[in-house]
Amino acid sequence: MTLRLFFVAGWRSHLALFRWLRPSAFIPTILGVPAVQLLWFVFLGRYLGTHPASYYVVGNALNSCALAGLFAPAMSIQGERFSGTLSAVLATPANRAVMFAGRIAPAVLIGAFTSAIMLGMGIAAGWLHISAGAVPRLLLAILVTALSCSACGLVIGAVGLRTREATLLASVVLYLMLLLCGVNVPLDRIPGWLASIGALMPTSQGIEAARRALSDGSVLRLLGWELLKAVVLLLLALFLLRTLERSSRRGATLDDA
Repeated sequence: MTLRLFFVAGWRSHLALFRWLRPSAFIPTILGVPAVQLLWFVFLGRYLGTHPASYYVVGNALNSCALAGLFAPAMSIQGERFSGTLSAVLATPANRAVMFAGRIAPAVLIGAFTSAIMLGMGIAAGWLHISAGAVPRLLLAILVTALSCSACGLVIGAVGLRTREATLLASVVLYLMLLLCGVNVPLDRIPGWLASIGALMPTSQGIEAARRALSDGSVLRLLGWELLKAVVLLLLALFLLRTLERSSRRGATLDDA
């Protein structure tokens, strides 16, 4: 029953968000924006001669899972608050942690799919070569990174119980990840305090693990850190959801959109 609640709650929330979108609008949003970003940084990097094209392909491909990972969980909570259905959801006797944690499952799958497509685009363009032995480690890096991004998106969604600007916050986090998490600039080239922030944000260790996977390096330690961030963010999101729900009920602000 718990497992069914986890997947059904997540899938229903996903449908409520995106089913009204036709494929002609949904696919360009999920794939078009990351593809343009990847092309831009690959050609810019080749022009500057700073890193090989594969460096930018891997960084931007792994970063592309953040688009679905950050926005979908955040919008699934704030969207219900704006539409007035959040109170009905919270009135159910279902386990809160399972119900809200399930909302990251579609985001993880969509994010991982996006990253895989971006890597495929890099292979098709001749910028990236992936050996058969690297595929399992690379897929694991994609899944863990997508999970970390989606857990961060749920934290942003929890904050959306008390603010109208969850989408803006997700945008800020998305661009901070692009700048600070080693997507296009190595962490050792970023000023120390900014690099420390980037190392704590989602995707940083996942991206480095993906690059090491291509060179047949060890990825378990890096993915362990990325998975730890995902767990911490998920627990933080559930704590904030519970705490802010209670305070919103006391202040009668739950449906104050």
